[in-house]
Amino acid sequence: MTAQILSTELSSLIQDSKRRNPDLRNAAEKSLSELKALPNTSEAQLAAGLNHRPARMTSIIDLLRDLKNRPNFVNPFVIACRTGNSKYAPSGITCLLRLVVSNGLSPETLKDVLEAFRECASLALDVQLKVLQALPSLLQNYSRSLEGSLLISAIQVCFILHGSKTAVASNTAAASLQQLLAFTFEKLAPRDDSSSSDESLVAVPIQDGSILVSNAAADAYYLLNDICLLTSGKQPKTLHGSSLSPAFGLELIESALVIHIDLVIKHREQIYVLRDCLMPFLIQTLSERASFAVTVRSMRLLRLLTRRLLSAMPMELEIAIDLINHTLNPKGSPEWKRALCLEFFREIHGDPKLLRAIYAQYDEQDGRKSLVSDHLAVLVRLAAEKPTIIGLGQQISEAGEQANAEQIAVESGGITGAIATAAVETSLDKPGLNVQWSTIRTPCMDLIDKVEPPLLPVTYIYALVLTCITGFSEGLAKFLLPFTIPTDSKPKRKRASASGKQGQQKPESKEDGEGSLASTKASAGSPQPEGNLPVNPMALENHEQYDQICTAASIVEECWPALLATSSTFLNASLDSEYLHTLIRSFQKFTQVAGLLNLGTPRDAFLTTLAKHAVPTPLGDFTNTPDLGSQENSEDDDVEDRSESEDDSGIGRGVFSRNSREAGLRLTPITTRNLLCLRALLNLGIALGPVLKESWTIIIETLHQVDSILNASDMKASQAHRKATSDDNGLAAEKEAVETTVSRLFQSTSDLPDQAYLQILDCFSILAYNVSGISNQLESGANIAPSNMLSPQARHRRFPSISGLNMNKAFAAKDNMRILDRMGQIAQHNTGRLSRMELSGSGWSVFVNLFTDHLSSPAIIADVRVGAARKLNKMLDDLISSTNDANVEQQNELTTRCLDALATAISSLWKSTPTKSVWNCSLEIHAMGLETLTWILEQRGEVLRSGWETVFAIVASAVETAGRPPASGVEKSLTLSTPTPCSPRLVRLSFASLQLICSDFLTSVSDRYFLTLLDTLSYFCSQDQDFNISLTSINFLRNISDFLQRKIEDVESLFVDANVAKCRTERDLVGLVDAEGSGGSLRSAIWLFLLLHLAQLINDDRLEVRNSALHTLFGIVDACADRLGVEAWITCFRIVFFKLLAIIEATHEQESKIVDNEDSSWDETAVLLVQRLSKTFMQALEVLSEHDTFSFVSKQLLTQYAKLLGRRRLRLSRAVFTGLTEILAGAENKISHHKLPLDSAWAIWRDNNPSTYDLRGTTDNHDALIAYLQYTRQLHGLLDGGFNNTQAEAILVNHRLAITQSTAVVYGSDIDEMTTVQELALENMKLIPTSPVDILVKLVEEIAFLVTLAFQARDDQIVKGKTYVALSKAAMVALEDLVKQHCVGPDPPTAHLLSLSFRALEVPIHLKYKWQYEGKGTPTWKKAISTALSLLDADLLRRCAENASGTQSMWEGIVGISDGIAVAHTDDCESMSAISIDQAFDIESFSQLVATIIPTLGTPSIPDKICRKYVESIFQHSIIHEPHPDDLARPDQELLDGLRSQHVGRVQDLPPRLRLKMAYTLLDQLFDLVAVYDGSVERVKLAQAAAPYLILRTGLVLKAYVCDQPLRGRMPQPLSQKREMHYVLKRLVELKSEPRAFPETMGVQSEHKKHLFLLFGLVTKALKAAWRDEEMSAALRRVLDAVGADFGL
Repeated sequence: MTAQILSTELSSLIQDSKRRNPDLRNAAEKSLSELKALPNTSEAQLAAGLNHRPARMTSIIDLLRDLKNRPNFVNPFVIACRTGNSKYAPSGITCLLRLVVSNGLSPETLKDVLEAFRECASLALDVQLKVLQALPSLLQNYSRSLEGSLLISAIQVCFILHGSKTAVASNTAAASLQQLLAFTFEKLAPRDDSSSSDESLVAVPIQDGSILVSNAAADAYYLLNDICLLTSGKQPKTLHGSSLSPAFGLELIESALVIHIDLVIKHREQIYVLRDCLMPFLIQTLSERASFAVTVRSMRLLRLLTRRLLSAMPMELEIAIDLINHTLNPKGSPEWKRALCLEFFREIHGDPKLLRAIYAQYDEQDGRKSLVSDHLAVLVRLAAEKPTIIGLGQQISEAGEQANAEQIAVESGGITGAIATAAVETSLDKPGLNVQWSTIRTPCMDLIDKVEPPLLPVTYIYALVLTCITGFSEGLAKFLLPFTIPTDSKPKRKRASASGKQGQQKPESKEDGEGSLASTKASAGSPQPEGNLPVNPMALENHEQYDQICTAASIVEECWPALLATSSTFLNASLDSEYLHTLIRSFQKFTQVAGLLNLGTPRDAFLTTLAKHAVPTPLGDFTNTPDLGSQENSEDDDVEDRSESEDDSGIGRGVFSRNSREAGLRLTPITTRNLLCLRALLNLGIALGPVLKESWTIIIETLHQVDSILNASDMKASQAHRKATSDDNGLAAEKEAVETTVSRLFQSTSDLPDQAYLQILDCFSILAYNVSGISNQLESGANIAPSNMLSPQARHRRFPSISGLNMNKAFAAKDNMRILDRMGQIAQHNTGRLSRMELSGSGWSVFVNLFTDHLSSPAIIADVRVGAARKLNKMLDDLISSTNDANVEQQNELTTRCLDALATAISSLWKSTPTKSVWNCSLEIHAMGLETLTWILEQRGEVLRSGWETVFAIVASAVETAGRPPASGVEKSLTLSTPTPCSPRLVRLSFASLQLICSDFLTSVSDRYFLTLLDTLSYFCSQDQDFNISLTSINFLRNISDFLQRKIEDVESLFVDANVAKCRTERDLVGLVDAEGSGGSLRSAIWLFLLLHLAQLINDDRLEVRNSALHTLFGIVDACADRLGVEAWITCFRIVFFKLLAIIEATHEQESKIVDNEDSSWDETAVLLVQRLSKTFMQALEVLSEHDTFSFVSKQLLTQYAKLLGRRRLRLSRAVFTGLTEILAGAENKISHHKLPLDSAWAIWRDNNPSTYDLRGTTDNHDALIAYLQYTRQLHGLLDGGFNNTQAEAILVNHRLAITQSTAVVYGSDIDEMTTVQELALENMKLIPTSPVDILVKLVEEIAFLVTLAFQARDDQIVKGKTYVALSKAAMVALEDLVKQHCVGPDPPTAHLLSLSFRALEVPIHLKYKWQYEGKGTPTWKKAISTALSLLDADLLRRCAENASGTQSMWEGIVGISDGIAVAHTDDCESMSAISIDQAFDIESFSQLVATIIPTLGTPSIPDKICRKYVESIFQHSIIHEPHPDDLARPDQELLDGLRSQHVGRVQDLPPRLRLKMAYTLLDQLFDLVAVYDGSVERVKLAQAAAPYLILRTGLVLKAYVCDQPLRGRMPQPLSQKREMHYVLKRLVELKSEPRAFPETMGVQSEHKKHLFLLFGLVTKALKAAWRDEEMSAALRRVLDAVGADFGL
C-alpha cells in the first residue's frame, strides 16, 4: 500500500506542478521513476501481495529498505513542503509522514525533513496535525540520530506549533514537547549505564566552572536550561526564537522531573540548572502575586524538589519553605495561595521521613531556620485566626505574630486550659469543619488545568491545618511506635507469674525518669523492667535508625507545645465525626509517642488536655478559671493551689480547680466529643500504663468525672421521661465504646508492673474515700481507714468533684458505685496477681479494706454499700475459681485468706447499733456474704484444713443478737437463752453453708472443731426464723453422730471407756473434753454432748423442733443400742434421759403459769418423750436388770412418770400407760416379776384414771382410756393371784367411769361396733373374780348397767357419737353368759340376778321403734328379747316360784318383757315392711314366752297384781280398732261400766292396728287364758284374772257395732271391723271358759258359756242393728244359738 500511496502522491505532484513549479515536477518525476524502478514495486508482485499477506509484508519491508538507501527519493516531498503552497504541502507532508512512520527515511535526510516540518508549521490545521503526528514516530525510529541540532530543530517545531492559535494544535504540540523532553532524559539513562571511554564528551558550564558530560547529558542540560530560561522569561541558549509561557514551562519541567528525578539527582549539571535557573523563579513566583496557574505549578515543583532534592538544594529550599510558611500569613496573601501552601505542608506532614529530614536539615542545625517549629507556630496562629468560622469560643484572643510556640500553647489552653469550652456539634447551617463543606473534590495543587483559582470554602484552610497536625502526629507515631515493641517478646505467660516478676521492680523516681530527652537518654542504658513493658526507642542505641529515632524524639520534645496548642484549638472547634475522630486519634498517638519516649511533660500536658475535653465545662465566665500550671510556672501558684496538686510539677492535677468547683456553674450535657476524648485517654492508659506512674491520676479522675456526669444525665433523662433521639442513639453507641475501652484498660492492668498497678489502686481508693465521705473520718481519727498501701501523697490528695453533683446524694451514690465497679473490674482482671502467695504488691489489702470500709460504713447510702459487698464477693469468687489447678496447700492458704476477708467484712457490719434503714442494708450485705461463703465451701470444702473456725464464725453470725434490728413495740416477756437470729433470709443462707459442711465435708473438720460445729448447729436448731432449717439441723446432728461412731475404731468401747463412765454430769464431760486432745474418749464425749444438745432442744417453743430433736436423739440411741453396755446405758439415763424428764417437767411448770390447756404442744412433746423413753428402757431392760442400780433407775422412771400423770393431761396419760404397758409386757418374759416395782405400778393406775380428767372443748380421752385399760390387763397378768376384792371394786368403778366418761370416737360411732374403750372395759370386767357373791352381784349390776346405758344417753351425747348401742348388745351377751353360768338353783341370788337382768333387758324392748339409733345387724330390742328368752327356763322359774322369797321383782321383769314384746310404737317405724317382719318375730317370741311362763305365772305365791298386769297388757295390745272413749271405764268406775254407757255412734272408718296379727295373737291369748284346762290353781287364777278383760274386749266390738251400724244406713261396715266382728263372734261361740273364771250368777246354769250370758244384751242389740246384713245377722244368731244351747233353750 505504501508504494501505491507514494506513487499516487508523486503522480499528483507531477500533474499539479507541470507549469508552476518545474523543480518540483522534475524531482517528482525522478522519484517516481526510482520508485517504479524498484524490483518490489512491479505490478505482478503488488497483485500477488494483495492476496497473500506474508508476501505483502515482505515486499513492503524490502521496499522501505530500498527507499531508505535512496536519500534523494524524498526531495519532491521536501520541496513541496518548502513551497508553503496549500496545494503541494499536504501531499508532501503526507508522504513524509508515511515514510517517517514506516522508517523509510534515510538519516541523512532528517535535517531537510525537519526543515520541511518547520516550513509547514504555519500552514493549515490538518498539515500541522500531520507534522505533530510525525514527530513521535521520528523520535521512535530515529532516536540515535536525533540529537544535538536535530533535536533542537524538532523541539523548535513543537514550540512553533505550540504557539498556534488553534487549541488542538497547541495542545498537541504541548504533548509533543513533553514527549521530546522525556525522550531527551530517557536517552540519558542508557548512556549513564553504559558510559564508555571512547564516547565524546561535551563541556557544560556549572556554578564552579564546567563539567564534561555526554552528548545526551548535554542535550538534556541545554534543553532543561532553555526551558527554565524561557519559563522565567529569559532568552534561551539554544532554542532561539522560541517562547514559552511560565505555566507551560513549569508544567514541562514537572513532567520531566516527576519521571526522571532519579536521573536528575545523578547529574550535577541538572541540579545546577534547577538551583540556578528554576529555584529563583519559583521563589520569585511565590513572593510575587503570580497567577493561579503559575503558582500551582510552582508549588508542585517545590513539593517535588523538597521531597527528592532537599539535601541537594538546602539553601534554596530553606528559602522557599520559609517563604511558603510566611505566605500563610493572612495579610497580603489570597486564600487560594494560602490553601496551596497548606496543601504543600500537608504533603510534607504526610511523609514522616521527609518531615524528619527537614527537621534534621534545618531545625537541628545551628544557623538554620527552624522550619518545622516555625511552621507549627504558624499553624497555631492560623488555627485561631477566625474562631467563629470553625465554631471556636469567642473568648479566644488571637496570638501575636511574634509569639513563640510556648506562649501560643499557653494562650490557646493547651496546658493551662484557657480555652475552656467544648464546642457543640455543628450542623449544615452552623460554622465548623465538616468533610461535606470544608473540603474540595480536587486539591488546588492538582488543578493544573485551571487558569483561575477555584472558589474555596471558608473553612478549607482550617481543614488543611487540621490535616497537617494530624498527619504530623500520625507520621511520628508510624515511625516510632514499631520500635517500642519488645523484640524478644514471647507468648504471654500466666498472669500470676508475670505479675510476680513485675512486683520485684523498684519504682523509678520522676526526676530520674521524666522531663526531657536528656534524662531519657541517660536512663536508656538502664535495665528494662521484666514483663511486657514497652521499649523506649531512645534505648536502641545500636539500632541502624537510631539517628532517625533521635530526630523524631527531638521533634516530639520541641514541637509538642505548638502541636498541643493547635490541637486544643480544634478540640474546642466544631468538627464533624470524621475530622474529630482523626484529630483525637492523632492526638492520642502523639501522646503515646511522648509517653513511650519517657517525656513526662508533654505526655502529661496532652493527657491533661484530653482529660479537660473529655469533661463538659461549666457554662460561665472562663476568664476566672485558674491555670493548672506547668513545671516552669508552678512556683508562682499560691500555697492553697499547690497543696491540691499531686506533685511539685503540677502535672496530673485535677481538670477543674477549686475555684471552678466552688463556682456552682451549670454543667453542659456530655457530647460524643467528650466521650471520644475520654476513649482516647483510656487508650493511652492502656498503651502507657507501665510508664504513667502518678499520671494515672489524670485518667482515673477524668473517668470518674465523666461517669458522674453520665449518671447525672441518665437520672435527669429518666426523671424527665424524655424520648430518645438519633443523637441519643449515637451517644449511646459511643458510651458502649467507652465502656469497652474501660474494660480493655482494666484488663491491661494484669500486665502492669506492681508499682504501676498499685498506683492505679491508690488513685481509685483515694477517689472512692473522698466521694463517699469516709476521708473525713480519716482525718478525724475514726476507725474506718483506707488501706496502708496508699502513698503519703495519695493519703492527702484531694480529688476534685463536679459542682452540683456532690450535693445530691443520689448522684454521689452513683459516683461512688461506679468507682467501686471500676475497682471490681480491676480485681477481676488481676486475679492471678491476687492469688499469689506473697501479698506484697498484689493489692489484696487495698481491695479488702476499700470494699469493707464502704460496705460497713453507716454514713454511705445503701446502694453503694451493697455494691461494695458485691464487688468483694465477686473478687473472692474469681480468686477461688482461678486457682483450681493449684496444689492443695496453696488452695487451702488462699481459701483461708478469702474466708478471713469475708469474716472481717461481715463482722464490721454489726459493730454499732444501726438504725432501721442501715440495718436493712447491712442485712442485705450480710446475706451476700453468706452466699459467697456457701460458694467457697462448694469449691474448696474438701481441701480446707485451717479455716474452719472462721467458717463457723461466719455461719453463726446469722444467729447472733448483735445483728438484730432496733426494738420496736412490746418486747417479749420471756428471755430466750439461745441466740436469736436477725433475719430469716440470713438464717437460710448461712444454713446452706452449714448444710454443705454436714453433708459433704465432715471429713475435713478436725475433732477440735466438732464442739463448735455442735454449738453452731444448736443455734440453727433453736432459731425461730425458718422452721425447716431447725428440723434439718436436727437431722444433721444425726449425721454427725453416725460420723463420730464411724471414726471410733473400737465400737464396742464406745462408752465402756473408764473416763466416760465416770462422768455423772455435764461438767464432768466438759472436763473430759478439755483434757482429751483426740481419740476415742474425746469422740465419745463429743457424742454425749451431741445428745445433750438434742436434749436441750426440748426447751424450744416449737413443737416440731422438740419432737424432731427427741426422735433424732432416741434414733441415735436406738441405732447403737446393741453396742451399748450396762455402763453406757446407766450413763445415758443419768446424764441425758433423766435430764430430759426434768426439763420437760420444769417446762410444764413454767408453761402452766401462762396457759393451762389440754391442747398445749408441750404435752405432745412430753408424750413423745415418754413413748421413746419407754421403748428405750424396754430395750435396755434386760441389760439394766443385771445392774445394781436397776431398782433406782426403774423407780426413778416411775416417779417421773407419776409426776407427768399429775399434770392430768390425756395425751400424757395415754403415753405413760402405753409405755408402762410395753415395759410390763417386755418384762413379763425377760426378768423376774419381783424386780419390778408393781406396787408403784398399781398406784399409778389407781390414782390416774383419765376419765376423771377435766375435759375441755373437744378433747378426746378415748386413746388415753385405751392405754389405761390395756395397762389394767397387763397389770393383771403380773399380779400374783389376780385382782383382790379391793382392786376388783376399784376396777369396776374406774371402768364404769372409763365407759361413761369416754369421748366419742372421731369420725366413727359405736352403733355397730363397740369402741376400743368399751370393748376393753367389758373384757377387763370378765377378769374380775365372781366370788364372793357380792362381787358377782356388783359385776352383774355393772353389766346390766351397760345394757341400759345406750338408752340413758342424752341427745347431745348421741349427736357426738356416743350411743353405746354396740356396747349394749355386747353387754347382753356377757350378761347372758354370766347369768347362765351362775344361776343354776332357786336360791335368792339367782332370782336377784335374773331380776337385774330382766330389768335391764326390759328397757330396750319397750323402746321398740322409739329408739332411733339402731345400727346394722339385730336391733337392740330383738337382741334383748332373745337374751331374755334365753335366760327364761320353765323349770327354773317354777322352782323359783315355789321359793317365794325374792321372786316378785323377777316376775315383774318377766311381765315387763312380755309387755315389751307386745307393744310397738309403729308410728316411729320408718319402714312398713319392717313392721310385718318384726311382728312375726314378736309373735314367735311371745309364743315362746307364754309357753315358758304359763301357767307358772298363776302360782299362788306370785302376787295377783302381777297376773293382772300381765292380762291388762295383753288386753291393751289386742285392741284392733280404737274404742269410743265412753266405752272404757274411768278410773273411778268398774272395769265393765263403760259398756253400759250411752253415746252416739261413729260413721268414719277407724283404721285398724298395724300389727294386726299381733293383736289377734294377743286376743287369742286372752281367750286361751279364760279357756278351761285342767282346773289347776294356776289356770284358775289366770282365768279369773283374764275373764273381765275378755268380756270388755269382746263387748267393745259388739257395742261399737250397735252404736255405729244404724248410722251407716245402707253403707257396709268397714271390712276390718267386720272381720274383727266375725272373729270375735266365732271365738265367743267356740270358747269354753273356765267355770270359776266368772262369778256365779243367779239363773245361769251354764258351766262353760258364762261369758255369753254376760254379753247377751249386746248380742241382741247387735242383731237388731244387723237387720240389713244377713251375714252378720247369721253370725249373731249363732251366738244366740250357742247361748240357748248351753242354757238349755
